[in-house]
Order: sequence, then structure tokens, then C-alpha cells
Amino acid sequence: MTVIKRNRQDSASDLVAAIEKLNVLLRDQGEDEAVEQLKKAAQDLRKNPVGSPGQMAAVNSIIDVFEGEQELMAYTMQRNSTEWTEAEELSQASSRVLSLARRMRT
Repeated sequence: MTVIKRNRQDSASDLVAAIEKLNVLLRDQGEDEAVEQLKKAAQDLRKNPVGSPGQMAAVNSIIDVFEGEQELMAYTMQRNSTEWTEAEELSQASSRVLSLARRMRT
């Protein structure tokens, strides 16, 4: 098995793309406050250099959206369904954002 290590710049780019996809789904759920916080974090990821305090603050802000007041962690719960629904799409998209943010924090 080959393990490919990703660099932080690729992870930051992937995280921005994942946030954009998740925000579309969250708007449909009425999670406007979380969408705005994630949107700002994505902008900060784009404008700050890799590994900078500004970029790390953006990563921490993303994780806070999941673990803090907005409680987006609920969307990451795996669903058991025989058909693909919006809940499964939200679960996959939110899990991707959270895992990329956690990876960048370490």
C-alpha cells in the first residue's frame, strides 16, 4: 500500500472547495450563521500564507463551527439508508470539511 502525504497548500485548497460545497447544502438547512462563518474562514484560508497564524485561526474557526455554538457535528453522523438522500450528502460533505480542518491543525 502506498501512502501519499499531502502538503498543507493542497489541503487548504481542498478545504476551501469542500467548504463551498458544504455551504450550498447548509443554506438549504437554514444554517446561515454557520455558512457566514465558514465563508469567512475560506476567505482567510485563501489570503493567508500556509501555516501562518491567520490561516491557523481560520482552521480553528472551522472546527469551532462544528464543535461550538452552531453544532454542525450533528451533520457528520453517518446515516443508514438504502438510498442517497440530502442527509447522506450533508454527512459526507461536513465530514470532509471537518477531517481536512483537523488534518491542517496538526
